[in-house]
Amino acid sequence: MNKRSLKFFEEIAAITYDISSVKLANKSDFTRLDADFILKYANKESKILDLGSGTGLIINKIYKEVKKIVAVEYFPEFSKFIEKSDNIKVVNVDIFKYSTEEKFDLLTLFAVMHYLNEREAIEIYSKYISFVTPGGKILVKNQFGINEDVEVSGYSEEQKNNYYAQYRHIDKEIRILSDLGCRNIEVVDIYPPECNRWSNTHFYAIAAEV
Repeated sequence: MNKRSLKFFEEIAAITYDISSVKLANKSDFTRLDADFILKYANKESKILDLGSGTGLIINKIYKEVKKIVAVEYFPEFSKFIEKSDNIKVVNVDIFKYSTEEKFDLLTLFAVMHYLNEREAIEIYSKYISFVTPGGKILVKNQFGINEDVEVSGYSEEQKNNYYAQYRHIDKEIRILSDLGCRNIEVVDIYPPECNRWSNTHFYAIAAEV
């Protein structure tokens, strides 16, 4: 699924013209709420590893409030919109291939995990937990299934392209993180009700301690 999703975003990257190009639905930029959520767990001493950073809609709102951000974004066509700052490092690489000896206080995955199937999600969580300092946090936000897993695979009229996503049931995502050793897992209804467009999925943010 990750390869198919990368193909989808590769086509978007080819025609990217502004910082909002990664937003797939009109009026769907809720990144001020995302930024505020992250800053509840961050301070001037925090080091953040952000996966799938896109055009920096979140990073550009929080980088002045933290010590360092490493932004892992596969497409340079997107990451060119990330602010140039001494405390931001951009790495253009697939998240499955990124590696570092550095430790971080926060790992952030916003609008990322639903582009991975369950097996891929477990692989990514397993890998990146080791990059978080003990007592640090993993913050995840995307749409999750309300009653069951919801998988979308095929042509999207809205996107005018083939679109792939797996919105796992929220309880399943919690169980995956718990099985990998995360604790004190908190689920937050991050957005106002009107931001949730579909009856079978819902936006949640998850905060899990490593």
